[in-house]
Amino acid sequence: MSSRKILPTKLNLINLRKQIRLTRTIKRLLENKREVLLIYLREYANEYEKLYSEVSQLLKEVYETYLMGVSAEGISTVESYANSVPSSLQVKSDLKVLFGVRIPIVKLDENSIQPQPFGNIEVSPYITKSREAIAEAFKKILELVEMESAIRSLSAELRKTQRLINAIDSYILPYYTSSAKYIKGVLDDRTREEFVRLKMIRKVLQRRRGENVGNR
Repeated sequence: MSSRKILPTKLNLINLRKQIRLTRTIKRLLENKREVLLIYLREYANEYEKLYSEVSQLLKEVYETYLMGVSAEGISTVESYANSVPSSLQVKSDLKVLFGVRIPIVKLDENSIQPQPFGNIEVSPYITKSREAIAEAFKKILELVEMESAIRSLSAELRKTQRLINAIDSYILPYYTSSAKYIKGVLDDRTREEFVRLKMIRKVLQRRRGENVGNR
């Protein structure tokens, strides 16, 4: 975009200077937003790392307990237990806004967890324990999903904010600045030309006045 396409007038120069001040203010706000987004991202990343380790350890314990239950009951018996339990788990979803970023919230509806899924059947305590542990693990897995979604949303907003800052630095401010500099240069040249012209007119007038006085 060429700055020479703008008419070199005082009004345009005033407007450009206002745009420069406004753009710099917007840039400062975007930079502040970027810093806040980075803080949130670091917090979520740290929490995600801790929770991921907890879930990994919890799932490891669940699988170990489950395998012990399979060894005690037999795989076919465990499969019959699993097939007798209806699918009842439900997840609640919502949205929250964090510094202008929409983040999904997912939580397990604990009322959908059956308190006695196997009825009055005698089940190995390992199966019962693994079932209770996996229900707890599922809650934490949903927390991981929520955190990962938050990290993705915040990262996308951070990239968008950085692109805006880059656009201001690379295109918008240079264009406004060069346009203002061009107009100021043209106006200064006009002022100098007008000053020189006035001096010449004054000299001509003074010479004519001198000639008129001599003729008298």
